[in-house]
Amino acid sequence: MNDKEQIVQARIAKLQQVQADRKEDSLQRVYKAIERLQKIDAKVNFTTVAKEANLSVSYLYKYPEVKHRIAEVRNQQRSFPTAPVAQPNSTVGAKVVTKLKERIAQLDRENQELKRKNEALAGQVYRVHYLQEQVERQQQLIADLQAALKDQQLASKVTPISTKRKAVVDDRIQAELDSLGVELNPTLIKTIKSATEATVLDAIEALKEQLGKKDIPNPGGWLNQAIKEGWTKPEPVPQVPQPSSKPAHQVVTAKERPAKELLSIDKLQQLSNIFNQKHE
Repeated sequence: MNDKEQIVQARIAKLQQVQADRKEDSLQRVYKAIERLQKIDAKVNFTTVAKEANLSVSYLYKYPEVKHRIAEVRNQQRSFPTAPVAQPNSTVGAKVVTKLKERIAQLDRENQELKRKNEALAGQVYRVHYLQEQVERQQQLIADLQAALKDQQLASKVTPISTKRKAVVDDRIQAELDSLGVELNPTLIKTIKSATEATVLDAIEALKEQLGKKDIPNPGGWLNQAIKEGWTKPEPVPQVPQPSSKPAHQVVTAKERPAKELLSIDKLQQLSNIFNQKHE
């Protein structure tokens, strides 16, 4: 037998016990009703017993022992002369009525007390539900505040990308790049770090010069190449003095001769371009 069958059997047994208890209680009520009717010399039949025991007549016919007992008492009353039925104003009747009134009053007081307790319990239940709603709202508010605090803590730990980029180069270089609209990238940052500040600033000046002449699609790439190759801003062309009709003779000794400065191929090319532009 599984658990389900055991539960069913237990319920059946409980119902049978309840029915047996009810039957026993009804039988006791019937027997007591018969005794009360006999004491006041009232007629004993199914109607009077049912009324006295507060049961239905059909219920009395349900049990053979009850039928037999009522029939037995009824037959005894028929074989003996019966005394007149007590009137309601008799002493016994008055006592019964008094007891019934007292019982009714007691039940009414109990009923009123139960109503008062029921109203008090209903108010407590409402208050419990109200407090439970408040607790749930506070819990949700705490959860929202904790989530917001967590987001704020994460935001405080994250450094903006722009700040990181500005921190990796010199402030002066960063200011020049911002004025030209050149954005830093990992390649350009690496190139700037590998060069001296003077080299980077020279390359930036060269970029300014080129931007003043023409549009450069990729200023960042141009600057990166300029830093790597050491490009600088072209120097202004010196004014060539016109030869005088009577050149002054000047003796230049070996010590007074200026030291020769070797120019790079790029600078020679730049000077050549400048002279060509001037003649054109």
